[in-house]
Formats: sequence, C-alpha cells, structure tokens
Amino acid sequence: MNDFAFVYIEEAHATDEWPISSSRYTPDNQIVSVEQPKLASERVKLARRFAQTFGLGTEMKVLVDDPEHSNLFEVAYSPWPIRLYVIENGMMRFISAPTDCAHDVSELRAWLEKRHGSK
Repeated sequence: MNDFAFVYIEEAHATDEWPISSSRYTPDNQIVSVEQPKLASERVKLARRFAQTFGLGTEMKVLVDDPEHSNLFEVAYSPWPIRLYVIENGMMRFISAPTDCAHDVSELRAWLEKRHGSK
C-alpha cells in the first residue's frame, strides 16, 4: 500500500515578511495573502484551509512543519519552492527537480509505475 502526504511548510511570500504579488491563487482567482505563522496551531489552521480550498480530499494526509521547532522538515529537505519526494522504507528514493517553479508530474508517475507497476 502506498501512503501519500502533503507537508505544509513556511510561507514563501508571507505578507509580514516578504510581501510581493502572490503567484498562488485560489480556485476562484483570489490572491493568497497570509502572514507567516509563528505557532504550530496557526500553521495547522492555514494547512486545513489550504487542503479545503484546493480540494486535497480526506485521502491525502496533510502534515505541518512546526515553526515552534525551527521548521525541521524544511531544514532537512529544502522543499521550496516545491518538491515531490518518495521515501520508501526510510530511504529517499525520488526527489523531483522543478523547472521555473513547476513540475512535470509525469516524471513522478513514470517512476512510480516503473517501480510499482501501473494501475
């Protein structure tokens, strides 16, 4: 069985740190405008809002990097601007390489199909 998780990390362009025109829009074309969470509870609230707004669904596990403990996921994996990882049996097996802040998810799909077969 495969488990997938989405990790909500530090805001790249928080309005209270680096306020620029957002490149991220909601599905109804509203600019995403948020302050940088200082508390884990604040980031959890933003992560829940993100999951609901962008329709991640209940089958997608949403994890939150903890700002109260130095954003350890971000420190360990450098996931910005966006990264896709496959961790299998505790080993890093796949790391995406973005081009112009975007991904061709077909690379990940091809890797998964080669490794685990297509469904």
